Order: sequence, then structure tokens, then C-alpha cells
Amino acid sequence: MKKVFLIALLLCCSTAFAAEDSKVEQSFKDFCKNWVQILKKNKPGQVFCKESKEGYIAEYATMGDEHDTAIKKTTNKKTPFVGILKYREKVFKCSAATRERAIAGPFRVASERNVTELFIYQNGEWQW
Repeated sequence: MKKVFLIALLLCCSTAFAAEDSKVEQSFKDFCKNWVQILKKNKPGQVFCKESKEGYIAEYATMGDEHDTAIKKTTNKKTPFVGILKYREKVFKCSAATRERAIAGPFRVASERNVTELFIYQNGEWQW
């Protein structure tokens, strides 16, 4: 009888942990959806311009439409999960004789890079 009770208790606990993991995973996906919207909104407006030997180079970066998320459990009770957001970022550049012409464009994709961002789950919410 004790063995049956112990097995039932373990099954209930593992189900509760799985439900908690699922809830945390969904909350991270929602968090990332909002984070991605913030990134997409801010990036194209941040054009940087620098002087070069040939004139000026203006550039900005923006993320692609696709991203991947994952969560990992930790052994730290204060931050029991780490969230991982991965996406591809495109860097656009324009070269011109003057600063104004460089900033005006047209911009072309100069490079692409993979970006990985880490977030911690603390006090029941994701932190950035």
C-alpha cells in the first residue's frame, strides 16, 4: 500500500512540475513575442554614420521575421530558468560622398549574423 501511495505521489509531483514547465515555456514565448516587436520597432530608426576614406558609411541592423526560443532549467532557486532567444540580424549599409547622402540611402544588405539573447526567470517573470 505504501508503494502504491509513493508511486501515485511521484506521478502527481512530476505532472505538477511538467505543468509548471509548460506554463513557464508559454510565458517565455509570449515575452519573446513582445521583445521581438520592440526590436523590430527600434532597429531601422537607429542609423549610424561614420566617416571613411571614401566618404561616409551609414548603417543599421534589423532582425529577420523568424526566431527560435528555448528554456533551460537551472539549479538556482532564485532564477530557476534561463530563456534563450535566437534570431538572424541583417546589417544594411549605404556609402556616399556626404553624410546626408549616406543616411538617405539606398541601403543594401551588407551582412547577416546570428544573435543569441539570454533572459532569466525571476520572481515569476522574465527579466531583460
